[in-house]
Amino acid sequence: MTMANKCISLLMALCLACLTGCDRSDDLESIFTGKVWHLGGFYQTSNWENPNVSRPIYNDYNSHSDLSVYNMVLFTDGTAHITLPQGCQLTAVWSADGNERHRTFAFSEWKTVSGDPAQLTGYARQMYDRLRKTAYYQGDTYYIQLFDDSKKYFMQFADLSKYN
Repeated sequence: MTMANKCISLLMALCLACLTGCDRSDDLESIFTGKVWHLGGFYQTSNWENPNVSRPIYNDYNSHSDLSVYNMVLFTDGTAHITLPQGCQLTAVWSADGNERHRTFAFSEWKTVSGDPAQLTGYARQMYDRLRKTAYYQGDTYYIQLFDDSKKYFMQFADLSKYN
């Protein structure tokens, strides 16, 4: 094989590697679907890229709440079921962009299944209001953090089945 042929072969292999390489995006289905996401709290951060450097907004959430009544399930067909206290159940359509530079996340087409969202109070009101303002996400198959448009406030959810 001549030197020119070797160079061409190497160049073709490099091009093929570039074309089939990682697209640096999240696997949205494995992150979001197939679990019940339980609300873990509301937080404020000054660093969206590392939200673990954050402080709780509502410090007493876990000591005064039953996590089983603040949850959401996201399905592969793009629908979401949200359960809140006071018998409030809602559905919505969710969408996300898994590109690591974007990580957008939004809910739309809200519908009430039972209860009255206008009557929600406390943490239920906070969760409902913040879900409607969600614009970005961070997370994996264990935890997700849903951020507002400013990327300074987020709700954290956990898949508690991983720990049972």
